[in-house]
Formats: sequence, structure tokens, C-alpha cells
Amino acid sequence: MKNKSPLPSIIGCLVIQLCVGILYLWSVFRRDFPAVYALPPDSTIPGMITSYMLFAFVVGNFIGGFINDKKGPQFTAIIGVILFAAGVGSTGLLTKDSVGLIVLTYCVTGGLGSGIAYGACISCVQKWLPHRRGLASGLAVSAFGFSTVVFAPVANWLIGAFTKVDAATGAATANFSPVFFILAGVFFVFGIAACFFVRLPDAGYLASLPKPAANTKVVSSARDYTLAQAAKTVPFWCIFLYIFFINGTWNLTSPLIATLGEQERGLTNALAVFAVSFTGVTNSAGRLIMAAVSDRIGRVAASVVLCGVTLVGAVLMTFIAGIPYIITVAVIAFAYGGPSAINAAVSTDFFGPKNSGTNYGVVMMGLGVSSVFFNMISNTILKKNPVPTFIMGGVTAVLAALCMLVISRYLARVKRGESI
Repeated sequence: MKNKSPLPSIIGCLVIQLCVGILYLWSVFRRDFPAVYALPPDSTIPGMITSYMLFAFVVGNFIGGFINDKKGPQFTAIIGVILFAAGVGSTGLLTKDSVGLIVLTYCVTGGLGSGIAYGACISCVQKWLPHRRGLASGLAVSAFGFSTVVFAPVANWLIGAFTKVDAATGAATANFSPVFFILAGVFFVFGIAACFFVRLPDAGYLASLPKPAANTKVVSSARDYTLAQAAKTVPFWCIFLYIFFINGTWNLTSPLIATLGEQERGLTNALAVFAVSFTGVTNSAGRLIMAAVSDRIGRVAASVVLCGVTLVGAVLMTFIAGIPYIITVAVIAFAYGGPSAINAAVSTDFFGPKNSGTNYGVVMMGLGVSSVFFNMISNTILKKNPVPTFIMGGVTAVLAALCMLVISRYLARVKRGESI
């Protein structure tokens, strides 16, 4: 079968991304989770679910990269969707006695599946749009980020639908099991159906694409690096460290948004909840907009701009209140979303598209390490104290910018067609 139109495959990848992109949906369950499963007040399970799942997601990227480069995106995406749906669905089987297994079901199985499908979809869309690689990455990761915006209200409605109110006491008790079952079923049906549209382009399609302008600021390597070759270069580890640091600010900020806004920055409960929800919109916008911008001004320039925006946002978060607080949080979320698309494009620019799944899967490990590391720092050393937390967030943004500036030195070599 000849694959000459990008639309079926791209739309299929975007639908898959919507299905597996619920890494941050846990906030919908977190409030009622301790009561539903009778957890003690000092339980660490609810607070660490997102971090554990994010780490598994990054490992899934790593594993999926090898599978994708050997078996192709369709096979890889199918494995990812099945694992993801199995993880979410099996979470519905947990009881008060077995709730500790949520780390294995929701976090590990669901996170691995999400990461495997995510990497396959990004790689596939990039190969359909090699002349607009930033836009391709932006489309894929913005759909992933927008998943929370779509499914958070759905999950919230389902929780309400399966909540029973005791007529005598008026106490409300939620039942999470059918919610997990229904969500898993939806993700499985739509995700698997979308997988059958995922294919790679043929040679004829690629030959028909317009050639990049000679004066483009986006420089791509003419060589395809294996993982072993890429790992011996400075840009590889600079990209890894950039991902580690630039995600640090958001990892420090995210847990504080609602509580800090309501308790210290003058927000009502409704506005605090809105601030959290609105970050999903601006996060997705950052993924799409900045990826397209990077095609015009270059990956390094776009990345440094996002570091600057993040730094300003972190400084403002040490004191700002009211509606400006919501705006600042939204801007930080925008700047957090942007690198998610640019990183994939930077990796492919430097190391070529042939082994992009594997190479990007490894540098993405910086995201998983960042999530666990900065979450531990926030909870143990900083004790979620806002001023030192956001100062550290600003420092991480500066360090991320320095990594990108080092990378810029190697672009000259790529321009000259040299090895890096």
C-alpha cells in the first residue's frame, strides 16, 4: 500500500496522543483518593503517583524507541495503547487492602504504555513532515498535553455519577472502580482504532516535499547517528541536561498552584481550581506554538526564549497575587509545554531521523529523573516553602539556558557538514 497522504497517519497519531496523555489527570482523583481507599493521613501514595507515572512514562519512551526503530510506529503504538489501557483498567480492580498495587497498575503499567505510544507517534509525525519538524513535534505533543483538558472534566463527571450519598448522614462516597473501567475502555477502543491508520510515508511522498530554504535557521545533520555514536557527543548530554533543568521549574511549581493560590495569594477555591485547569490549555498552546516558532527562528533561540520566560515567571511567583498570579502560572505552563515539542526536534536535527526513537527515548530520561529529583527536593528540603522553591525554579531555568548556549557552539559544525 502506497502512503502518500500524511493526514490519516497524523490524525491517527493525534488521537492516540489524546488517549494516552493523561499523566496529569491524577489531580482529579487525588482529592478523594485517601478517603475512598481509607489511607492514613501521612500516606505518601497520593502525592507521588504523578512522579512515579512520569518516570515510568520516560522509561516507556526509552523502551519504545528501540521497538519503534525495529518494528515501526504502528506496532509500537499498539503495544503502548494496550499496556496503557490495561494499567488504567486494572487500577479499577484495586481495593482498600490492595491499594498499594496502584504503583504497579496505574503508574508502571499505564506509564510505560503511555511512553511507548508517545515516542512512536512523535517519530511517525516527524517522518511525515521532515520539512516542518518543529511543527510536527508540536502537533504530536500538543495533542498529548490537551488530553488532560479533554478528559479531566469527563473523569470528574464520572466520579460524580458514581458517588453515593448516604440518606441518613449525607456523607458522599465515591466509587473509583467503574470510572477506571470506563476510561480504560474508551482509551482502548479509540486508541487501537487510531493505530490502524498509523503508517510511514513512502519514498515517492518524501521526494515530493519542498526543499528547506537555503537561509533557514534550522540546521539538520546529514548523518544518522546510532545511540552509541550520539551518546559520545557533547550535544547529546546537553540536551539531556536541558530537559532535566527546564522541567525542574514546573516540577517545583505544579504541586503548589492550587494551595498557594488559595491560602496565600488571594484566590477563591473556584479560581484556584481554574488556575490548575487553565495550565492544561496554555501547556498545549506552548507545545504547538513554540514548536512552529522554532522552525523559523531556530531550536536554540526558541529554547533560550522559553528559559527566559520561565525565569521571569519563577521570580514573579515569589510574591505575585490575585489574577496576575493566575496569568503567571499560565505563562510558566506555556514555557513548560514549549520544550516538550522542541526537544524532540532538536534531538532529530542533531542525530538524524533514522534512529530518532531510540536517541530521543534516552535523552528523555532527563524528564523522569527531573520529576523524581525535584519532587523530593520540594517535599524534603524546601518543605514546599514558596520563596526558596521558586528561587530554585529560576536557577534551573538559567542552567537550562546555559546548556542550550553550549549546544549552539556545535551548530557551526553541523552547518559545515562535520561530525559532532
